[in-house]
Order: sequence, then C-alpha cells, then structure tokens
Amino acid sequence: MGFERSCFLLFLFFFVVGLASSSPSFIKYDVLESHVQGRGLLQQYLIKDNCPINFEKEDYRPLTSQCKGPQYNAAICCNAFKIVACKHTNEINDVDNGCADSMFYYINLNGKYPIGLFANICKEDEEGLDCNNIKSLAAERQSVRSRIGNRHVTGGKN
Repeated sequence: MGFERSCFLLFLFFFVVGLASSSPSFIKYDVLESHVQGRGLLQQYLIKDNCPINFEKEDYRPLTSQCKGPQYNAAICCNAFKIVACKHTNEINDVDNGCADSMFYYINLNGKYPIGLFANICKEDEEGLDCNNIKSLAAERQSVRSRIGNRHVTGGKN
C-alpha cells in the first residue's frame, strides 16, 4: 500500500508541475491594448529585442487571407489572429521581451490593418483571447456563411 501511495503522490506531483508549466491558453488583453496608441516607429520595435521568435519569418497568410476590410468581420478576424498568435502565447504575453511589439509590427506590415483593430474587435473572456477555442479556417468560413444565410432566410418571405 505504501508503494502505491508513493506512486500516486509522485504522479500527482508531476501532473501539477506539468499544469503549472504548460503554456497559457490565453493572449492577454494588455498585449492587444498596448498597440492601440499607435506606437508605429520601427525604433520602438527594436528597443526591446529579446524576443526568441523571428516574427519576420512567420506565415501571416491565415490572417491576411481571411481578415479583410473595410468591414472587418470580428469572428473571422479574431479567429485568424489567434491562428497566427496563439502558437506563441508565452512569448507574446511577456511584455518585457518585445515579442508582442515585433509580432504586431509584422502583422501590420503584411496586412496593413488599422491601429488597434484586434484590441477593438476581439473580446472573448476576462482573461483574454482563448487559444483553446480556435476554429479551422474552413469551419469559420462555413459558420459565417451559415449566419449570413440564416439572415436571408428569416428575413425573406416564406
């Protein structure tokens, strides 16, 4: 019985440590909102250059191919933003390493989005954007088509 109890406690310990060290499942709103003020000078992005990710080399097509203006669809844009950003939640949420600044610089360079777009339209949870709730691009497009189709069906004559 002592051995089984020891194994259980050991398992429990590693389980708790694993949960504590796992990556956060949210992108904090502070990260999004810090870019609303329009910090657009390249020098500001290079001041804190401790980011271990080269955001210049990231693939922004999931975002830029889906999130298009002038009428930015919040569901599509926020989901596409999460597809790009949620891979790096630990780094982006660390305000001291410059990763968020670098990521937003390259997102805006590639997509030419209005300053503060994602902070203004992406609202989900008190903690931030939920990275456990990302739809595939095909599922998101189908969901939007369904909502648009339902408006036409319910708004028309029967």
